[in-house]
Amino acid sequence: MAGAEHSSKQFDHDLEGLRSVVMAMGGLVESQIKDAIEGLYLGKLEVLEQVIANDFKVDRLQLEVDESCAQIIARRQPTAGDLRMILGVSKIVTDLERVGDKARKIARLARALNNGQKIDMVWKVDIKRLGERAAALLSRSLDAFARADVPAAIDVIKQNHAVGRESAAIESALIKAMMEQPQSVTTVLDMMAATKAFDRVGDHATNICEQLIYILKGTDVRHATLEQIEREALR
Repeated sequence: MAGAEHSSKQFDHDLEGLRSVVMAMGGLVESQIKDAIEGLYLGKLEVLEQVIANDFKVDRLQLEVDESCAQIIARRQPTAGDLRMILGVSKIVTDLERVGDKARKIARLARALNNGQKIDMVWKVDIKRLGERAAALLSRSLDAFARADVPAAIDVIKQNHAVGRESAAIESALIKAMMEQPQSVTTVLDMMAATKAFDRVGDHATNICEQLIYILKGTDVRHATLEQIEREALR
């Protein structure tokens, strides 16, 4: 009996350790995105270089979490909610790693845009605002994970629709600008790529929230409508 209790406490410790590494990875990725936004808007090349250089840290944390998940499954043979937690975490860190990749991509694009290409400040403001909204969704998705908060996760999913609409509006305006100013094609294409990258950050935040709902409710809502998600997750 005592041995079983000890084993249970160790398992809880393993799971808590897993959550802690996920939050550490999330914090690093948040920082990467925020620095990429700052570097793009203010033209801080040293900040952009640091974002690019730090991407390996995100990759390293993903490998650490994946290895921990594999070891816990092998040692503990978890079932039900515990197994969902481990499988969900494995997918969440994949999304975090991809957000890290987007931060690196944005930093590289921003480095090119601020290194000889002239950017209208209006576009910088628009893309900065989009990036900040996407970064806020990422932060809220991680907060929902930390607090096991399903309603907060659903709200992130809702708000991502607005980020998608804003991204589409910026892209449409950039296409119009490119048609009117053919000489600016290279610059506009880089700005469009940065816009798409920020849009994907919002999508990855949504994916994290969908995995949280799966962990807590046992319901896979990845391909469900918002109405279906609310009905299934809040019952």
